[in-house]
Amino acid sequence: MADRQGLHSGKGPRGWTLSDSRLIDAVSDRLTEDRLLDATDIQVSADGGVITLAGEVPGASDVAHAELVARRTAGVRDVVNRLDFRPGPRAVDKLRPEDEPNLNGRWGRWVPPFIT
Repeated sequence: MADRQGLHSGKGPRGWTLSDSRLIDAVSDRLTEDRLLDATDIQVSADGGVITLAGEVPGASDVAHAELVARRTAGVRDVVNRLDFRPGPRAVDKLRPEDEPNLNGRWGRWVPPFIT
């Protein structure tokens, strides 16, 4: 199996392009699979390999993150980002260290016993 992160990853044969409908599906799949991005209110459209992202995202950094995900999809020539930031709950906010219990004690971090 080829290395998906290699130097030439994402480079197709000369003249190769995806149809706009397949490109929309590919970008939508990548946005859906991203564990830190809520793509519920994102609309994806394509015209000649140019992807347009429109809608709202709950975090300011999600605007750039969604564009990056779209740009890294094979077959995308350019991305027009028309996403707006509308504050709301985000998946990345659930990863804050304040939410996990304090396991640091006098001699360092507590580790549960390992059962053999």
